[in-house]
Amino acid sequence: MLKEKSIKKISKKFTNFIEEEHWLQSMLNVGWVLKSYDSEDIEDCQYIFEPVNDPKQMNRIYKIDYRLFNKKDNFQEYNSIFEDAGWIALAKSKWYSKHIFYTEHQNADQNIFSDIESYKEREKRKMSTNLIYIIMSVVLFIITIVLYNLFNKSAFMGAGIFLIISGLKCLVDYYKHRKVFKHLCND
Repeated sequence: MLKEKSIKKISKKFTNFIEEEHWLQSMLNVGWVLKSYDSEDIEDCQYIFEPVNDPKQMNRIYKIDYRLFNKKDNFQEYNSIFEDAGWIALAKSKWYSKHIFYTEHQNADQNIFSDIESYKEREKRKMSTNLIYIIMSVVLFIITIVLYNLFNKSAFMGAGIFLIISGLKCLVDYYKHRKVFKHLCND
């Protein structure tokens, strides 16, 4: 076992949910259990791990869904469905878009989705979010260029460069999720 009161914080960005699930399992295999995480969309996600302190925790299985909620009731209903199936949500807010679940039950289904279509829908939801961010980045970039031309202030150009970089990150993320989506369609 690891030192009693220690925690480990890791900032990391994944563009593949399955790879992220495998990474969480590998962290568990070396004695670190996921305690919480920050939601991420553009920047890295910060994961907070604590040492395994109960042997039952080593039986955890982590799974990830991606879903947006506008209403707290919908989020609570969503979590209830997973709880009824033996899964515990680590996302504590409806504002999170990535939802990490775990179970320690040996008889629980090892997957949170019952069919390939659900996996495809998860990838589509992530791609849609990325497209929205890309469109927003382009529109805001155009606005900053217009403002730069009107007021000749370098701050607008700096903001424009930041928007282009953010948009490119989302574009790369979009294509990586699209690749996973196409792979799922071919299976």
